[in-house]
Amino acid sequence: MTRKAVFIGLGNMGFPMASNLLETFGSLGVYNRSQKNGLALVEKGATMFLDVKSVAQYADLVFLCLPGPLEVAEIVDGPEGLLSNGSEGQIILDFSTVSPALSKELSRKATQKKITYIDLPVSGGGLGAQKRELSLMIGATKAEVEELNLLPYLLCVGKTFHYMGERGKGSAIKIINNYMAFATQILNGEAIAMADRLDIPLESFYDVVTTSSGNNLILSAKKQKVLSGDLSASFTVDLSMKDLELARQLCQDGKMTNFSLNQAIQFYRLAQQLGYGQKDTASVIHVIRDLGKRTSLPD
Repeated sequence: MTRKAVFIGLGNMGFPMASNLLETFGSLGVYNRSQKNGLALVEKGATMFLDVKSVAQYADLVFLCLPGPLEVAEIVDGPEGLLSNGSEGQIILDFSTVSPALSKELSRKATQKKITYIDLPVSGGGLGAQKRELSLMIGATKAEVEELNLLPYLLCVGKTFHYMGERGKGSAIKIINNYMAFATQILNGEAIAMADRLDIPLESFYDVVTTSSGNNLILSAKKQKVLSGDLSASFTVDLSMKDLELARQLCQDGKMTNFSLNQAIQFYRLAQQLGYGQKDTASVIHVIRDLGKRTSLPD
């Protein structure tokens, strides 16, 4: 039996994910605070919901793809949210990047109402979402996912599934992954700035490094944005800062010291202060290169 499914959050990631679900199953409810993307899916056959309460009262399967913890907490646990207005047996699949503590707390509260909440953040960007090639970090066991018959839905959005075994672990590994990616962006920016100062052409830098031991996925992924100067966002500096702050909270909770995390936060905050908040994370490389041009090399 096809579930009554609704997708909440139709941004750069959520829109193509919802579009693929609609294409596969033929019906899907959608809710987004800005109705523009929702209307685009309505034209393809989706049903528009105007508030979260009506979603909760209708759906037995809800997908979330939201900007961060505040939005997730409000939509799941707010007075007009899913838990307050949902019913026994409902399933909430949260693709958002939030703290492990929030994932575990929402799961605990959901369980009290006999509702299932699973954290399963995604990685792979907007293009991966369009091509159904996302990597999912699932805060559950494979057995639970199969028992709930969720695989047909997950296969609409991703192709690589990492079963982390328990609630919150999906969120935890996603934050670690994002921190590594954003910190690597700093390293790449510093390396490019070094090449700039040594009069090594940018194309030559990429030709050598992307075929040598210094290559990394972020360097290759952002190559065209760096070469062209196109900073239109596939993932914004503001969202990166949100994830870096989540990583810092993990370190504080675990009483861990992480020097490269602190450095990454400084550079991304600087990019925000310089007006790049809604630009792509490649903006950080632009900022570092600009700083390199202003700094004198020692004799």
